[in-house]
Amino acid sequence: MNVAALAGTIVGSLVLPVAGLILLIVGIRKRSTSRRQASIGYPPGYPPATGYPGDQPGYPPPPGYPPAAGYPMPPQPVPPKPAGTGLIVTGIVLLVVGALAVVGTLANAVLHSSRLAIGDCLTNSILTDPPDWHPSSCSNSDAVLQYAANADSNGNCPDGKRNDSSYLSAEHNGVRMCFAANLLQGQCYASEHNDKTVRAASCSRTGTVRVVKRIDGSTDASACPKHTRALTYPQPKRTYCTERAGTS
Repeated sequence: MNVAALAGTIVGSLVLPVAGLILLIVGIRKRSTSRRQASIGYPPGYPPATGYPGDQPGYPPPPGYPPAAGYPMPPQPVPPKPAGTGLIVTGIVLLVVGALAVVGTLANAVLHSSRLAIGDCLTNSILTDPPDWHPSSCSNSDAVLQYAANADSNGNCPDGKRNDSSYLSAEHNGVRMCFAANLLQGQCYASEHNDKTVRAASCSRTGTVRVVKRIDGSTDASACPKHTRALTYPQPKRTYCTERAGTS
């Protein structure tokens, strides 16, 4: 997923939590307003109803007559539902769902950012501890490795070799991968990681090798100039014509 697509997805995912936050705020304000009005008491013009006077103290009922029964209390009204409850609940639900969507989008982006495809180029960072498996542009001089193929059941790369192969092999997510060199024409390189790979270097440095010619789609070593050394890869089909650059 590229940056623009990821940004668009995240912005789209934020619609739900933003809407939820707005509803939550409106609901809380509505409830607060309702509570302030309730604390004032009865509305103007409607004082509380006075009860009927009972027997005056000090005057017992006449003999033979039971005490006067009081008037029954009227049924208590059902307390109203707090104002804004629906808005608050809806807002919380939207916030939670939206937050989960954003987290899921980011997690999916991270997962796919490290998923490799045949043809992806990488730097020597895949050999560090911890390794970095994020692809890089193949035009980047530091991206000297290109994912060419998976090793076969015997661990052999496309040249039929497991050891002393022209491919660098490394394991990632339980899969043994074969990497061809991704070298730029005219660039010089020096050995790296005990000659397992190379890195871009100044052509004036001792022991460097210059890529005189890069031929994609061919494994014909005879296409290289006579004074150069040919390095070929069967997959992807590629030939490098190299020469020593720095003085020994």
